[in-house]
Amino acid sequence: GGIWDKEGHIVTNYHVIGNSLSRNPSRGQVVARVNILAADGVQKNFEGILIGADRAKDLAVLKVEASEDLLRPIRVGESSSLRVGQQCLAIGNPFGFDHTLTVGVISGLNRDIYSQTGVTIGGGIQTDAAINPGNSGGPLLDSKGNLIGINTAIFTQTGTSAGVGFAIPSSTVLRVVPQLIQTGKVLRAGLNIEIAPDLIANQLNVRNGALVLLVPGNSPAAKAGLLPTTRGFAGNIVLGDIIEAVDDKPVRSKAELYKALDNYNIGDEVRLKIRRGNDNLELSIALEEKDS
Repeated sequence: GGIWDKEGHIVTNYHVIGNSLSRNPSRGQVVARVNILAADGVQKNFEGILIGADRAKDLAVLKVEASEDLLRPIRVGESSSLRVGQQCLAIGNPFGFDHTLTVGVISGLNRDIYSQTGVTIGGGIQTDAAINPGNSGGPLLDSKGNLIGINTAIFTQTGTSAGVGFAIPSSTVLRVVPQLIQTGKVLRAGLNIEIAPDLIANQLNVRNGALVLLVPGNSPAAKAGLLPTTRGFAGNIVLGDIIEAVDDKPVRSKAELYKALDNYNIGDEVRLKIRRGNDNLELSIALEEKDS
């Protein structure tokens, strides 16, 4: 993990403290032991109390009661300005060897990360810096020592580094962590409509876009005119609207719709390009708090 601020907040991965979180601890409960390496080389041990956790982005925030001279917050850089080929550094405890530093380059951007929490996280940073079991939750830094990501996953067939590691970008961390500190959870924006799973959409011959199954009455989506899938008088299925783009970002599936909406806030208005039968339409809809 990394020290976030002078108040003692520590940022790590959700899956790093997953065993403790599986017991549904309340905010303020001790869920981990946190070791902080002081400038003099002495390691000090603290209780890590839970502040908040977000499974969808595999992030968690703990808090330690440590003196201010021990708490040296990490500087947060801009992952949005990263370029493939630039140098990066990963810090972690691979195989229990604590405070290990490895060096590599940014190998790719905007990768999908298949997290140990069982969710897919978009916008990931790919690096060839050696990331092994034990690196999770540690910082990925640029050459100036700024945080550009949180090391999260590796692609491997052996269980050890194969030169393909992934980190959650700092832009995501900056969006999630302040909310976890403030409320213990993350509020997300959404359309609050039901989208057909890809399997069902394929069976209904929808190969491109996100098929709308249900639209709650009196919802912003219903008021904007979004139509659900229904049955005709003869019992035949009448396809609902098919969302093909959000603010000109193409949407080819249910997952891509959710990924496209991930960067918006509650109250933002989005412009949906939809296909309705043989017609192409545009609808503007204000996003509301996403149902959990």
